[in-house]
Amino acid sequence: MFKVQGINHITIRVSNLDESIKFYVNVLGAKIVHKGNTDIYLDVGGVWLCLIEIKDAKPMDKNQVGVDHFAFTVSEEHFPKAVLMLHEQKVSFTRGPIQRGGGNTVSFTDPDGNEIEFFTGSLQKRMKNWN
Repeated sequence: MFKVQGINHITIRVSNLDESIKFYVNVLGAKIVHKGNTDIYLDVGGVWLCLIEIKDAKPMDKNQVGVDHFAFTVSEEHFPKAVLMLHEQKVSFTRGPIQRGGGNTVSFTDPDGNEIEFFTGSLQKRMKNWN
């Protein structure tokens, strides 16, 4: 048997690489690690994201099987600042900000409609809250 050590990276298909780079850098504070012709590698709080441009890409139907969203941890202290920044960037909110699952949460979308969440809780807090 082997042990998985953690997430290595997440790859996201986008329709316009330049527009997506602006979003991930300006909204998530991503650091550019490498930029190719149709892809870019970013570091977001220690998480490796790869964006791949797919010309003429169509958004996924919300009723399809696939990734629903991904979430980044934000401290309670910085959560209000994060929400304010999302408003200032005119980001499209899908839920919140609300208190849910043992922490504060806000969900929003990137330019292609991929849902992202900022969450202040932990797995342990969430499980206490759900049980």
